[in-house]
Amino acid sequence: MEGIVLSKFDVQAEVRGDLIFITEPATQFYAVYSKPDGQPQLILKRRASTNDRVLLDRAWQAANTKAREMGWIV
Repeated sequence: MEGIVLSKFDVQAEVRGDLIFITEPATQFYAVYSKPDGQPQLILKRRASTNDRVLLDRAWQAANTKAREMGWIV
């Protein structure tokens, strides 16, 4: 029996100042998110071009998880 692969992407999140950088080394994908004052959610500032919806979703999830760890969002 084979294991279930939840995501083929190994995204990494790093906080630099007031930005969250998401990278995925195998595809060279990156995304940068910020949390503007007075806004309840993250805003995508820029990202590498891709049409891969799974990768985009995984990056968004990783950014939100990191933002919660930092206390930026609930």
